[in-house]
Amino acid sequence: MAVLGACATGDGSDFRPASTTSSTVTTVAPTTTSAAAPTTSSTTVPAGAVTFRVSGLTLPETATGGTGLRLLVRSSTPRLQVRRRGGGGAVTVCPVAGPTAPVDRESCAELGAGATVDVASIGGVELRASGPRAAVEEVAVTYVPADRSTTIVTPARPAGTCPGAGCEATFSMTPGRAGPFVLDGRAAGGRARLVLTAVPVAGGSASSRTLATVEGAALLSIRASLDAGSEARLLHQEGGDGPVAPVTAEILWP
Repeated sequence: MAVLGACATGDGSDFRPASTTSSTVTTVAPTTTSAAAPTTSSTTVPAGAVTFRVSGLTLPETATGGTGLRLLVRSSTPRLQVRRRGGGGAVTVCPVAGPTAPVDRESCAELGAGATVDVASIGGVELRASGPRAAVEEVAVTYVPADRSTTIVTPARPAGTCPGAGCEATFSMTPGRAGPFVLDGRAAGGRARLVLTAVPVAGGSASSRTLATVEGAALLSIRASLDAGSEARLLHQEGGDGPVAPVTAEILWP
Protein backbone atom coordinates (compact mmCIF):
# COMPACT_ATOMS: atom_id res chain seq x y z
CA MET A 1 0.00 0.00 0.00
CA ALA A 2 1.39 3.35 -1.04
CA VAL A 3 0.77 6.53 0.89
CA LEU A 4 0.90 9.62 -1.31
CA GLY A 5 1.16 11.91 1.67
CA ALA A 6 -0.44 13.30 4.78
CA CYS A 7 -0.03 16.67 6.34
CA ALA A 8 -1.46 18.70 9.14
CA THR A 9 -1.74 22.44 8.90
CA GLY A 10 -1.47 24.55 12.01
CA ASP A 11 -3.57 27.51 12.98
CA GLY A 12 -4.33 29.76 10.02
CA SER A 13 -6.79 32.25 8.73
CA ASP A 14 -7.25 31.00 5.14
CA PHE A 15 -9.04 27.79 4.20
CA ARG A 16 -8.08 26.64 0.73
CA PRO A 17 -9.50 23.19 -0.22
CA ALA A 18 -7.13 21.34 -2.51
CA SER A 19 -8.16 19.79 -5.82
CA THR A 20 -7.12 16.57 -7.52
CA THR A 21 -6.89 15.55 -11.17
CA SER A 22 -9.56 12.93 -10.74
CA SER A 23 -12.29 14.84 -8.98
CA THR A 24 -13.00 17.99 -7.04
CA VAL A 25 -14.04 17.93 -3.37
CA THR A 26 -16.98 20.26 -3.02
CA THR A 27 -19.42 21.33 -0.36
CA VAL A 28 -22.83 19.91 -1.19
CA ALA A 29 -25.24 22.51 -2.53
CA PRO A 30 -28.96 21.90 -3.10
CA THR A 31 -30.53 22.14 -6.53
CA THR A 32 -33.75 23.43 -5.03
CA THR A 33 -34.92 25.08 -1.85
CA SER A 34 -38.44 23.70 -1.94
CA ALA A 35 -39.78 21.79 1.05
CA ALA A 36 -38.79 18.16 1.29
CA ALA A 37 -41.28 15.36 0.85
CA PRO A 38 -42.41 13.62 4.03
CA THR A 39 -40.12 11.00 5.53
CA THR A 40 -41.16 7.39 4.88
CA SER A 41 -40.00 3.92 5.85
CA SER A 42 -38.13 1.69 3.36
CA THR A 43 -35.85 -1.34 3.19
CA THR A 44 -35.16 -1.40 -0.59
CA VAL A 45 -31.56 -0.68 -1.63
CA PRO A 46 -31.25 0.81 -5.15
CA ALA A 47 -28.81 -0.66 -7.68
CA GLY A 48 -25.38 0.97 -7.67
CA ALA A 49 -25.80 2.34 -4.16
CA VAL A 50 -23.03 3.17 -1.70
CA THR A 51 -23.31 3.43 2.08
CA PHE A 52 -21.82 6.22 4.18
CA ARG A 53 -21.43 4.99 7.78
CA VAL A 54 -20.74 6.64 11.12
CA SER A 55 -20.19 4.55 14.25
CA GLY A 56 -19.43 5.18 17.91
CA LEU A 57 -21.12 8.59 17.86
CA THR A 58 -22.28 10.60 20.88
CA LEU A 59 -24.95 13.20 20.09
CA PRO A 60 -25.23 16.00 22.68
CA GLU A 61 -28.40 17.36 24.20
CA THR A 62 -29.54 20.32 22.08
CA ALA A 63 -31.30 22.03 25.02
CA THR A 64 -27.90 22.67 26.63
CA GLY A 65 -26.22 24.09 23.53
CA GLY A 66 -25.32 21.00 21.55
CA THR A 67 -25.86 20.57 17.81
CA GLY A 68 -26.39 17.61 15.51
CA LEU A 69 -24.09 15.74 13.14
CA ARG A 70 -24.48 16.67 9.46
CA LEU A 71 -23.68 14.14 6.73
CA LEU A 72 -23.85 15.77 3.28
CA VAL A 73 -23.66 13.70 0.09
CA ARG A 74 -24.03 14.06 -3.67
CA SER A 75 -26.89 11.74 -4.59
CA SER A 76 -28.36 11.00 -8.03
CA THR A 77 -31.58 9.65 -6.48
CA PRO A 78 -34.40 11.66 -4.88
CA ARG A 79 -34.26 9.95 -1.50
CA LEU A 80 -31.67 8.82 1.05
CA GLN A 81 -32.11 5.65 3.10
CA VAL A 82 -31.05 6.11 6.73
CA ARG A 83 -30.62 3.06 8.97
CA ARG A 84 -29.70 2.88 12.65
CA ARG A 85 -28.14 -0.05 14.45
CA GLY A 86 -28.42 -0.34 18.22
CA GLY A 87 -30.12 1.85 20.82
CA GLY A 88 -28.68 4.35 23.27
CA GLY A 89 -31.18 7.19 23.30
CA ALA A 90 -33.75 8.94 21.11
CA VAL A 91 -32.44 10.27 17.77
CA THR A 92 -34.13 12.43 15.12
CA VAL A 93 -33.08 12.52 11.44
CA CYS A 94 -33.88 15.58 9.30
CA PRO A 95 -33.16 16.56 5.67
CA VAL A 96 -30.74 19.50 5.29
CA ALA A 97 -29.65 21.39 2.18
CA GLY A 98 -26.11 22.27 3.24
CA PRO A 99 -23.57 22.74 6.04
CA THR A 100 -25.30 25.79 7.55
CA ALA A 101 -28.83 25.54 6.06
CA PRO A 102 -31.78 25.33 8.46
CA VAL A 103 -33.28 21.95 9.26
CA ASP A 104 -36.51 21.06 7.47
CA ARG A 105 -38.36 20.31 10.72
CA GLU A 106 -41.60 19.26 9.03
CA SER A 107 -39.80 16.34 7.38
CA CYS A 108 -37.92 15.08 10.46
CA ALA A 109 -38.50 11.55 11.75
CA GLU A 110 -37.55 9.58 14.82
CA LEU A 111 -34.78 7.07 14.11
CA GLY A 112 -35.35 4.39 16.69
CA ALA A 113 -33.13 1.42 17.51
CA GLY A 114 -32.94 -0.79 14.40
CA ALA A 115 -35.12 1.59 12.35
CA THR A 116 -34.77 2.38 8.64
CA VAL A 117 -36.35 5.48 7.10
CA ASP A 118 -36.21 7.32 3.78
CA VAL A 119 -35.68 11.10 3.69
CA ALA A 120 -35.74 13.52 0.77
CA SER A 121 -32.38 14.03 -0.91
CA ILE A 122 -31.95 17.82 -0.76
CA GLY A 123 -28.27 17.70 0.25
CA GLY A 124 -27.93 15.40 3.24
CA VAL A 125 -29.18 14.70 6.75
CA GLU A 126 -28.72 15.98 10.27
CA LEU A 127 -28.77 13.54 13.18
CA ARG A 128 -29.62 15.02 16.58
CA ALA A 129 -30.54 13.79 20.03
CA SER A 130 -34.28 14.14 20.63
CA GLY A 131 -33.78 14.61 24.38
CA PRO A 132 -30.78 13.84 26.60
CA ARG A 133 -27.54 12.93 24.85
CA ALA A 134 -27.72 9.80 22.69
CA ALA A 135 -25.05 7.16 22.09
CA VAL A 136 -25.32 5.81 18.53
CA GLU A 137 -23.78 2.45 17.70
CA GLU A 138 -24.02 3.03 13.94
CA VAL A 139 -25.97 5.10 11.42
CA ALA A 140 -25.76 4.29 7.71
CA VAL A 141 -26.89 6.54 4.83
CA THR A 142 -27.41 4.61 1.58
CA TYR A 143 -27.85 6.31 -1.82
CA VAL A 144 -26.77 6.22 -5.46
CA PRO A 145 -23.81 8.62 -5.72
CA ALA A 146 -23.37 11.36 -8.31
CA ASP A 147 -19.78 11.20 -7.02
CA ARG A 148 -18.09 9.94 -3.85
CA SER A 149 -17.47 13.31 -2.24
CA THR A 150 -19.04 14.04 1.14
CA THR A 151 -19.03 16.78 3.75
CA ILE A 152 -19.11 16.10 7.49
CA VAL A 153 -20.01 18.73 10.10
CA THR A 154 -19.37 17.28 13.55
CA PRO A 155 -21.53 18.30 16.55
CA ALA A 156 -20.79 21.22 18.82
CA ARG A 157 -20.89 19.89 22.37
CA PRO A 158 -21.13 21.65 25.74
CA ALA A 159 -18.68 20.76 28.48
CA GLY A 160 -19.23 17.37 30.09
CA THR A 161 -20.81 15.68 27.06
CA CYS A 162 -18.03 13.10 26.69
CA PRO A 163 -16.28 12.67 30.04
CA GLY A 164 -13.09 10.69 30.40
CA ALA A 165 -11.56 9.80 27.04
CA GLY A 166 -13.51 12.46 25.12
CA CYS A 167 -15.70 12.24 22.02
CA GLU A 168 -14.96 10.25 18.91
CA ALA A 169 -16.68 8.79 15.83
CA THR A 170 -15.58 6.70 12.85
CA PHE A 171 -16.65 7.39 9.24
CA SER A 172 -16.39 5.11 6.21
CA MET A 173 -17.73 4.67 2.68
CA THR A 174 -18.59 1.22 1.30
CA PRO A 175 -17.95 -0.47 -1.00
CA GLY A 176 -14.29 0.50 -0.56
CA ARG A 177 -12.02 0.74 -3.57
CA ALA A 178 -8.54 1.76 -4.69
CA GLY A 179 -7.68 5.38 -5.36
CA PRO A 180 -6.92 8.74 -3.72
CA PHE A 181 -8.37 9.85 -0.40
CA VAL A 182 -8.46 13.64 -0.07
CA LEU A 183 -9.60 15.58 3.01
CA ASP A 184 -9.65 19.34 3.65
CA GLY A 185 -11.04 20.33 7.03
CA ARG A 186 -11.45 23.31 9.27
CA ALA A 187 -11.89 23.21 13.04
CA ALA A 188 -13.86 25.96 14.74
CA GLY A 189 -11.82 25.74 17.93
CA GLY A 190 -10.47 23.08 20.26
CA ARG A 191 -7.95 20.67 18.78
CA ALA A 192 -9.44 18.03 16.52
CA ARG A 193 -7.52 14.84 15.68
CA LEU A 194 -8.21 12.81 12.53
CA VAL A 195 -6.77 9.33 11.90
CA LEU A 196 -7.09 7.65 8.48
CA THR A 197 -6.76 3.85 8.44
CA ALA A 198 -6.82 1.34 5.59
CA VAL A 199 -8.85 -1.71 6.62
CA PRO A 200 -9.09 -4.87 4.46
CA VAL A 201 -12.49 -5.52 2.93
CA ALA A 202 -14.34 -8.71 3.78
CA GLY A 203 -12.28 -11.69 2.67
CA GLY A 204 -9.16 -9.59 2.08
CA SER A 205 -5.73 -10.70 3.24
CA ALA A 206 -4.12 -7.29 3.88
CA SER A 207 -3.53 -5.96 7.39
CA SER A 208 -5.04 -2.80 8.83
CA ARG A 209 -2.65 0.13 8.51
CA THR A 210 -2.65 3.75 9.66
CA LEU A 211 -2.14 6.00 6.63
CA ALA A 212 -2.26 9.46 8.21
CA THR A 213 -2.80 11.29 11.49
CA VAL A 214 -3.43 15.03 11.60
CA GLU A 215 -4.24 17.34 14.49
CA GLY A 216 -4.90 21.06 14.74
CA ALA A 217 -7.09 23.91 15.88
CA ALA A 218 -7.60 25.42 12.42
CA LEU A 219 -6.82 23.74 9.09
CA LEU A 220 -6.58 19.97 8.59
CA SER A 221 -5.41 18.18 5.44
CA ILE A 222 -4.90 14.55 4.40
CA ARG A 223 -3.64 13.14 1.11
CA ALA A 224 -3.33 9.37 0.84
CA SER A 225 -3.84 6.47 -1.56
CA LEU A 226 -5.59 3.15 -1.03
CA ASP A 227 -4.79 -0.09 -2.85
CA ALA A 228 -7.41 -2.51 -4.09
CA GLY A 229 -8.93 -4.63 -1.34
CA SER A 230 -8.86 -1.87 1.28
CA GLU A 231 -11.50 0.38 2.79
CA ALA A 232 -10.78 3.85 4.19
CA ARG A 233 -11.90 4.58 7.75
CA LEU A 234 -11.62 8.04 9.28
CA LEU A 235 -11.59 8.45 13.07
CA HIS A 236 -12.43 11.89 14.49
CA GLN A 237 -11.41 12.52 18.11
CA GLU A 238 -11.78 15.44 20.51
CA GLY A 239 -10.03 15.04 23.85
CA GLY A 240 -10.87 16.56 27.19
CA ASP A 241 -14.08 17.26 29.06
CA GLY A 242 -14.53 20.89 28.00
CA PRO A 243 -16.78 22.32 25.28
CA VAL A 244 -16.12 21.02 21.76
CA ALA A 245 -16.52 23.11 18.60
CA PRO A 246 -17.60 21.60 15.26
CA VAL A 247 -15.23 20.44 12.54
CA THR A 248 -16.22 20.77 8.86
CA ALA A 249 -14.40 18.27 6.62
CA GLU A 250 -14.80 17.97 2.85
CA ILE A 251 -13.78 14.49 1.73
CA LEU A 252 -13.25 12.68 -1.56
CA TRP A 253 -13.42 8.94 -0.93
CA PRO A 254 -11.78 6.44 -3.31
